[in-house]
Amino acid sequence: MTTETPRLGEQIEGEPVDRGSRRKWSVIGIGVLLGALSIAGAFVGTTGFDTMRAAIPLAASLAIVAAGVRLLGTNLTGDDIGVVAAWTAATAALFVVVLLATAFVVANDPLIVGAFAALFTAPLGAAGGTVAGYSDARRRQQYRVTRRTQRALETSTDGIAILNDRGEYVTVNGSFAEMYGYDDPEAVVGEPWERFYSSSEAARIEAEVFPELRAHHEWRGEATGQRADGSTFPQELTLTRMKDGGSVAIVRDITESRARERRLRSIIENVPIVLFTFDEDGTITLSEGEGLEALGLEPGEAVGDSMFEMYAGFPNVIDGCRQALDGKTVHRTIDLGAVILEAWLTPVYENGEVTEVIGTAMDVTDEHEQRRRIETLHEASRRLTYATTAEEVAGTAVDIAEEVLDCPVSTMWRYDKSSESLVPFGVTDSSKELLEVESTADLDPITDDELGMEVFQQGESRTIENYQEVDNRAFDQPLGAMLLIPLGDIGLLEIGRQEAGEIPDMDLKQAEILGLNAQAALDRVEREEELETRTSQMEFINSILRHDVLNGMTVIRARAEILEGELEGDYGDYAETIRRWCDDITAFVERVQTVLNALGGQEGSISLEPVDVTRLLEGELDRIGQAYPEVEFDTSLPSDLQARADELLGDVLGNIVRNAIEHNDTEGLRIEASAERVDDRVRIRIADNGRGIPPEQYEAVFRRGETHAKSAGSGFGLFFVDAMVDAYGGDIRIEDNDPGAAFVVELDGPESADSQRGKPGGQL
Repeated sequence: MTTETPRLGEQIEGEPVDRGSRRKWSVIGIGVLLGALSIAGAFVGTTGFDTMRAAIPLAASLAIVAAGVRLLGTNLTGDDIGVVAAWTAATAALFVVVLLATAFVVANDPLIVGAFAALFTAPLGAAGGTVAGYSDARRRQQYRVTRRTQRALETSTDGIAILNDRGEYVTVNGSFAEMYGYDDPEAVVGEPWERFYSSSEAARIEAEVFPELRAHHEWRGEATGQRADGSTFPQELTLTRMKDGGSVAIVRDITESRARERRLRSIIENVPIVLFTFDEDGTITLSEGEGLEALGLEPGEAVGDSMFEMYAGFPNVIDGCRQALDGKTVHRTIDLGAVILEAWLTPVYENGEVTEVIGTAMDVTDEHEQRRRIETLHEASRRLTYATTAEEVAGTAVDIAEEVLDCPVSTMWRYDKSSESLVPFGVTDSSKELLEVESTADLDPITDDELGMEVFQQGESRTIENYQEVDNRAFDQPLGAMLLIPLGDIGLLEIGRQEAGEIPDMDLKQAEILGLNAQAALDRVEREEELETRTSQMEFINSILRHDVLNGMTVIRARAEILEGELEGDYGDYAETIRRWCDDITAFVERVQTVLNALGGQEGSISLEPVDVTRLLEGELDRIGQAYPEVEFDTSLPSDLQARADELLGDVLGNIVRNAIEHNDTEGLRIEASAERVDDRVRIRIADNGRGIPPEQYEAVFRRGETHAKSAGSGFGLFFVDAMVDAYGGDIRIEDNDPGAAFVVELDGPESADSQRGKPGGQL
């Protein structure tokens, strides 16, 4: 239930609406009118103005006017004063009627006598009516106040009671009775107040509350009430002493608010924060929260101390406090040495001035330590980029585990497919000492039935709080807490400590970060080793081609030229054929050398420069067209279109055209060649209307050895195209031409600054 305040203009039941301020002047108006009649009456029956006749009624009229003026200063409403005016007018009229009737009965000249008597006595009667009206208005006002009080008592959610001078309840509202467990308020009336409190609480009220009430006529505080069933509840109690010795009691049940306070306090006490307040002088007025433990303080211990004195050695704290007292909201990280806090300070204003600062602080020491360790881990992991062998990576990784993660017992294992076991290739000196070995080679492999292999095969990290309790452990030495981190298909990283115990999640995350960094470094080393091996092989093949094949072709060609000049007929033709095959094989070998140099990253093998794409492509089309006159060529080539490549670009594009011809029937075959500038790139498109290429073979056609069944080629052509386009820093793709297929080559324009894209064959 709630108490509703009547809205403006709304009438309370039993209370008339005030009609306005005009009625407040009604009594004064009647008094003025009667005064005028009194003056007029002094002329009735005389030849002039009779002062003595006018004095008494005029004085009464003036008294009525004075009473009206006095009424304006009271708390009576316009309607109330209207009631007084009605009484005044009614009594005046009554006197006039009575005196006129009497005059008509007893007087010889009734009109004159009656008029004189009425004018003389009407103000006197009106004055009496004013007094009676004032009493009636006051009675009406008191009735309305009583009605309002009764409604307030009935609708109030607070318990309200009136006690007599003996401490007995005279009146109680429904909320009071309900609060104490009674259905009917009348059941409480007449009962002494002590009945509603326990004996100890009643004694406390007698000793502490009543002396204050007698001295100050009012008391407000908290008490503990007792219900009819004997249960108790906390209450907020207000007592007001009345003149007759009784008192008014207002009771509010604060059970819920107390529960909220307990919950809030429980939250404050158990959440790892510090809640504090300090006044404008820096004096701490509140200090709560579980976070105080990190500061070596108990809740409330710092209350009364000065922030400026406690943290005089920490300028960051002092500056933040001063800024908050200046009216600024402050948020900053505070390093107190052993503890790091994230703090928020909020000023509290009263009358425009900062009177207090509310502060909250959270202990973020662990978060900062974790961030520092991760940064240190990343910094240390940079050493992995300088390792050139897998053993160096493994040795560096386990050393980092010991230095940064405080895990001296650390080893790294690599999976060996031949033995299907994990073999060691990295171990810390601390691990050697604990495991009683002199080198990595002295460690036994981890086999299929042991813990490390199990984790490697499952591919998920695992924490072991006590290694000695693991049944399928690989070592019998006294190892404690361990972290096992699988390294993909490479192997396993085992790090830990000699002491057993719980491993924090952050330690596991950092170990996994180290494992990922080590895995990336091992992948890099493997790629570099493969590249080095491939480069060495290519250099060997290139050397054979250069010294053996090309030298042999030179000798054979020279002999063929001699025979061609000496022989005639079929033998001469045979010699010419030998010479032409020597030229073809020499050209083929030179292309192979170019590809090998590009793939092997041999410096200076390809020198990129602006070349005329149109010139090179048209030249190739002319030569191929002479060899295949039955093929139709359709070109759309702009003049002087340049790209960054070299003169072999013509051979590259020619191989695409020859591939289209060799893989299709030449009858009705049409080759479309076009080139255009697209932004800073040059796009070359060579399409045919042949049988096409299935999408699933788009990637395969560029592989070495992929040939068409009807082709007499070696399958080297498109492999050569793909390798050279890649060396140019370009891209090549196959599209459906419907029918047929289209090869699209994109190269950098002549002004492109990054045209080489770091390709191994290019020169900057």
